[in-house]
Amino acid sequence: MKLRITRFIPWAAMLGAACTVSDPVATLHSPDGGSDIPDEWAEHCADSGPPLLLGNPSSGPLLCSGQLAETLFRRAACSCEGLSLSAPFAVDAFRSSVGPYAPGGTGGDVGVNAGLSANDRVTVGGSLQVGGVQLSSPLTVGGSLDSNGSLSGPGTSATVAGDARVNGDVTLAALTVGGVLTVPPEFSPGPAQASDLRREPVPAVTPCDCAETSRFDPAALIAHHTVDNDNATIGLDPATLEDVTGERVLELPCGRFLLTRIAGPGHATLRIRGRTALFIPGGVDLVEALTVDVQPPGELDLFLAGGFVVSGQLTLGSAALPSRVRVYVAGTQPLDISAGSTLAGNLYAPQAQLNLSGNAEVFGSLFVRHLEASGAVQVHHDADVLDAGAACPAD
Repeated sequence: MKLRITRFIPWAAMLGAACTVSDPVATLHSPDGGSDIPDEWAEHCADSGPPLLLGNPSSGPLLCSGQLAETLFRRAACSCEGLSLSAPFAVDAFRSSVGPYAPGGTGGDVGVNAGLSANDRVTVGGSLQVGGVQLSSPLTVGGSLDSNGSLSGPGTSATVAGDARVNGDVTLAALTVGGVLTVPPEFSPGPAQASDLRREPVPAVTPCDCAETSRFDPAALIAHHTVDNDNATIGLDPATLEDVTGERVLELPCGRFLLTRIAGPGHATLRIRGRTALFIPGGVDLVEALTVDVQPPGELDLFLAGGFVVSGQLTLGSAALPSRVRVYVAGTQPLDISAGSTLAGNLYAPQAQLNLSGNAEVFGSLFVRHLEASGAVQVHHDADVLDAGAACPAD
């Protein structure tokens, strides 16, 4: 049964000249009603529409969604607390605009505001900034290393391709530094080998901006856009996915939209084909599955509060284009990702713990308060997110 097909007049005057197709742009349907999408759908906002400007004009300049993404997702992984690993952890990078992911790409930075403790191999393709390091297996860093504390692990080794700055003792079995190693005079460099050794103070680093007074707050944007959104333009009922049974698909065009909640025992699919921002103040609580399907020219900035729970399989974005999906989570409720899920996007949840079940492969980036993983973790940073603000207005 087809539940809704909404038609509307062109809304270029509101969002810019790019969105000009007056065809169905928001449809909600279930499998028994068919999945026919008009041919014009692929043409709608074919050039992605205008940049999305978010926020409250009365409280300051509007925020361009692309600039927000490239600011918060500069690293492949950021942890506001320490990072304890019991299985292999590997980070690298690629550019989805160049081609699909291939192993061994250079880049992929990691930031850990507290200590890194690892019982298995850690491989970072880019730079590593950390509060201190305790190793039981080898560490390999493809860029530079900055540590606010010691590098310890008497039975193992670390290799750093670039420079290393260590504000503590080096008590590893071996440390090889391709560039300059800097250790303050009061600490021992141990068995380190480097192109040059400097004995001078090492400035402290805070790689991830997690402080309450300075971090980005998704809650403020969510609150504002619960009343300032484009739902009325396309006839979208914000409660339309509050009780998902069976399979439900919601297709959205470019614009800023509100769903009060996505919940129920069924499988919900969000299909995005334009530059879209979606605000969900009541969070996500689905039993069967959630699919977020974003294909060119689509991009999705998803802002949610109230929890993010998918008991079954989560399919977030595409491994071929992870830079096009950005998720911003307000609040402290843990985020649980079940084994077999696809996480292909950029996740910002500085107050929440992310729990990954089984071995996990992430295409995109993670910025979380804390990461817990029961298996091996691979993170492939899509460096295209660093250019997400290219279409934003000049300051």
